[in-house]
Amino acid sequence: MQRWSASLGRRFFSSSRLALDASPVRHVYTGAFPVISPKTLPGWTDCFMSNRQLPRAGFSRPSPVINWMQVRDYAGKSKDRSRAPLTPTTSKVKKYKLKAPSSFKFRFRTMKDGQIRRWRAGKRHNAHLKSKAAKRRLRKPAIVHAAYAKVIKKLNFCS
Repeated sequence: MQRWSASLGRRFFSSSRLALDASPVRHVYTGAFPVISPKTLPGWTDCFMSNRQLPRAGFSRPSPVINWMQVRDYAGKSKDRSRAPLTPTTSKVKKYKLKAPSSFKFRFRTMKDGQIRRWRAGKRHNAHLKSKAAKRRLRKPAIVHAAYAKVIKKLNFCS
């Protein structure tokens, strides 16, 4: 389709150039920038004559004025910048290091009556902020809940 439309456009441009070449035109150059008269540009007269000449086979020629202008789409670039950043492929949430099961074996102990006692962690962490009563509570082992004790036995956390 593009090849066909390109060849069709070449035919129209070549016919308009032949018509313009027949008329004598003088080019006047002043300074560094050449002055281009509308008669020298191909297809310029066709945009004024478009009402008189109807295109063949229902195809219309694009206006040559549009081809001269350089249009930049600044709105398209600003939309990309205004969007929220894409979700990262790797999660940036803090990953916590889980303790190995072997480290839990020292915290739990099975008593003679079958109950499991847990020695609490966090005795040294923020010790200067803890009261004497809180430090005493952390020293004493607590009895583990029955459902929690069942899981600890299955995972073999007690020594």
